[in-house]
Amino acid sequence: MASRCLSGLVALGCLAPGRALAIDPIRDRWEFLDPRDGNQVFLDAMTLGDHAGVDIGYRRGLGRHLSLGAQLEYAYPNPGYGHLVGFGHTLEVVGWFKRPWTGVYFAATFTVGHQFAVSLPMLSTVALGGGLSMGWSWDLTRHVNVGFSGGLRRMGVVQRSTQICTVPGQCIFTADGFRPRFTLTFGYRF
Repeated sequence: MASRCLSGLVALGCLAPGRALAIDPIRDRWEFLDPRDGNQVFLDAMTLGDHAGVDIGYRRGLGRHLSLGAQLEYAYPNPGYGHLVGFGHTLEVVGWFKRPWTGVYFAATFTVGHQFAVSLPMLSTVALGGGLSMGWSWDLTRHVNVGFSGGLRRMGVVQRSTQICTVPGQCIFTADGFRPRFTLTFGYRF
């Protein structure tokens, strides 16, 4: 029995009383690639339906395939409606197929949309919504990456001002219904 234990084969009979058999964790094939930075700040060029805008945000990688993020969105108003400013405040959960910041990813978002009149901020409309998207991201350098995504977002008004957002398309972030959302992302990891 001692010769079997010394040969490198572990058998249950070779373990001394009180000793446990250690099992290595299951590794994926990307584990030994370069280590990923845990944080990312990003700037998005965005389209929301037929409107364009920008986002600025932050993501934090959690584990091998997950990140959490927050972003502030601003969509350019329609011509003639520059007095109606709109912002979207978004929280997101992103699942990465390979590892954070590189490759295919799926995102679920929760957004608070806020539209108000610049000269009278008490005239405001608020909407809540969620969205799903799919995207792809790749590295340009060790710290810089580029990505794109597409998905749908649905908003529902929870507080409406009767003086603004009366015409469909006036208010971008508080429009009811499903709207396509596409982004081109420039990110910096640190």
